[in-house]
Amino acid sequence: MLPLILPPGNNRLTLGDGSSMIINPGGSLVGGSCNASERIYIGTNLLASCNGGAGADFSFYDLMNFGGTGSLTSNSPVCTGNTLNLFATPPPNGTYTYSFLGSGLPGGGTTYLASPSYSLTAPASAGSYTYQVKMKSSLPGNPVVIAEITVVVNSGLATATPVTTLTQPTCTLATGTITITSPTGAGMTYSINGLTYTNTTGIFSGVASGTYSVTAKNSSGCISPAASVTITGQPTDIWNGTSWSTGLPPTSSQIAVFAGTYSSTGDITACSLEINPGVAVTMNSGHTLTIVNAVAVSGGGSLTFEDGASLLQTNDASVNTGNISYKRKTTALRQYDYTYWSSPVAAATLSQLATNSLFYSFNTSGNTYVYQTGATVMTPGIGYLGRAPGNLTYSPTQIVETIFTGVPNNGVINVPVIKTAVPSYNLIGNPYPSAIDIDVFITANTAVMTGTAYFWTHTTPITSNQYTINDYAKYNLTGMVGTGIAAPSGGAVPTGKVAAGQGFFIEANTSLANGTYSATFTNAARLAGNNTQFFKNGHASATATTISEGLERHRIWLSLNSADGAYNQMLIGYVEGATNDFDSVFDSKMIQVGSPVSIYTKVGTHDLSIQGKSLPFSETDSIPIAYSTTVNGELSINLDNFDGLFDTQNIYLLDKTTNIVQDLKAAAYTFVTTAGTFENRFELRFTDEAFNVTNPPLVKDDVKIISTGHQLQVICSATPMAQVEVFDILGKLLFSQKGLNTNLFQTNTLHAATQIVLVKISFDNQDSVTKKIAIQ
Repeated sequence: MLPLILPPGNNRLTLGDGSSMIINPGGSLVGGSCNASERIYIGTNLLASCNGGAGADFSFYDLMNFGGTGSLTSNSPVCTGNTLNLFATPPPNGTYTYSFLGSGLPGGGTTYLASPSYSLTAPASAGSYTYQVKMKSSLPGNPVVIAEITVVVNSGLATATPVTTLTQPTCTLATGTITITSPTGAGMTYSINGLTYTNTTGIFSGVASGTYSVTAKNSSGCISPAASVTITGQPTDIWNGTSWSTGLPPTSSQIAVFAGTYSSTGDITACSLEINPGVAVTMNSGHTLTIVNAVAVSGGGSLTFEDGASLLQTNDASVNTGNISYKRKTTALRQYDYTYWSSPVAAATLSQLATNSLFYSFNTSGNTYVYQTGATVMTPGIGYLGRAPGNLTYSPTQIVETIFTGVPNNGVINVPVIKTAVPSYNLIGNPYPSAIDIDVFITANTAVMTGTAYFWTHTTPITSNQYTINDYAKYNLTGMVGTGIAAPSGGAVPTGKVAAGQGFFIEANTSLANGTYSATFTNAARLAGNNTQFFKNGHASATATTISEGLERHRIWLSLNSADGAYNQMLIGYVEGATNDFDSVFDSKMIQVGSPVSIYTKVGTHDLSIQGKSLPFSETDSIPIAYSTTVNGELSINLDNFDGLFDTQNIYLLDKTTNIVQDLKAAAYTFVTTAGTFENRFELRFTDEAFNVTNPPLVKDDVKIISTGHQLQVICSATPMAQVEVFDILGKLLFSQKGLNTNLFQTNTLHAATQIVLVKISFDNQDSVTKKIAIQ
């Protein structure tokens, strides 16, 4: 602020009414006369006012020390009866106390307060009012500077106190909403802090928790009385180590906070989960922790899931923080067994696997397994192989436990699907710490895959470092076929509920051009618990929990078995939505992996382990049943299971080689075969009416002879044998057995030197076949 400069030699300041004041060289008023209503200004800033005579309480010297004059503001205009707020802004130099003067203020000018603001009820009469504030400085002598303001007071209040509705914070939204439902009208504005009136809608969203003063202002500037409202915080339920703060376990609308050690006694559901530092939480086997949003485990805290427990999340966008420990136990393993794995947590290495002997990934382009080190980080949604620990015993079998440690996977997870030459199999896996419904995954990804998931298992022990029988359990929307023993997917027959940590194969859609595509996992496929294995009734269920269970299905499970344990299963189902052509979601192709027995049907060029057929069913249908085997001898075809209309429908097997019809509900059908592939021998029928099948003429190739340890095994699958005779090359009879009626015969030990012999097989119809073989 510049000092007031008088003309040279003139120390008199003339006032507006002609009166004057004498100003000494220091700037003080020392003489002259002025009226009490007269004031001295520089611009619009009040410098001093007369006190009815000479000697005002102001000096220009003091003004220069202040560095300015300060100001007074208000919330004018206001209405009569409303609150008038005065706000003082002092000069920049020094600290100040304040004394407010004007209409409606008690005393004034003598009592100095620390606060630069003052609130009072506006005068009861409309008009203009002038208010002052004296600001006393802490500078030497406590000089005082004065500021003033003229306010406008209008007549009347805006309305009665505002009426509001509140939307409190929820599980998914941390802020609330205040909605003013009255007063409303043209020119109305609203405030929740009593200061700014820029809101014209009456809706305040994104409001943090706290207490707010809600007022309305009309077009005349009149402000309503205030309504006090409170926005609460997000609802929480805190476990202190003994009990919940609400008295009950949390719900899906509450944040579950663990401030004390916890071991589950059942399922838990919450909006989100927070585990405090140093707190240990355990979800026990069979229990599901269902969280809508995120899981946050603070440093030093722990969240452990025992084998069979689940973490189920529903919001794909939620981002988890902090590590969990997720335990998975294998099925019973022998030394050199393999398990197919997939990680339910981020950044897990293969070295975490309990099957930590050798590790492999699968290369689709080369159709080969690729060795990986234990340091390899498991990509979410990708499958890996782990061989049983080297120190595992061959007998008895043992169960080993893997503990996955990391941030739990959640939300949208994309995995590459590579299409090369047909077929193109890709090893993927469940990426979540919960089971998934494979129906949901299949139907969401039919554009890039056929509709079958393949689960590895092996049905007999490894012998001499070789698997004697290898197979895949299979699942699609028609149903499932197993391998005879429990697969890691949860049983001998997959249920369609793929457990956490489980890897499995899918096949790229055969109609795609060669290239890399993407399959997608989402939380929509995740399930609570692991579910119970059972076969549903054939009719669509009103309480179906999966896509396939909602379809009308009538199914037959057949298996091909040998006496020494060879096993292979197939499924035929009449299914809603299926056709009699190849359907990717209802038909599953057989994978040839060296199994000694396979049973299947054919659709076009496809060999099917699962065949879906169109509805309606007709009992006049006949379905060719094919098989292949490396066995020379007896095999059996069994009716493993059936459902739907087949609960009451007859099921027959026709052997067109022997012209035998077997009621499979009464007993399995046992027959003799040689090694090979046979696609025209059997038919599945549903009526026992005449089949009009005649025995074909016997040919030499119908008979097979196997020589082992000076014994001969003779097989004739087409018709029973009546007599077997063995001659040496000179025609001498070495062995003879009459009165036979069998398709399979084995001689006693032949007491003859190693040589070529002739074997004559005779039949009741007088036919005979002679074959040459070496005995040794």
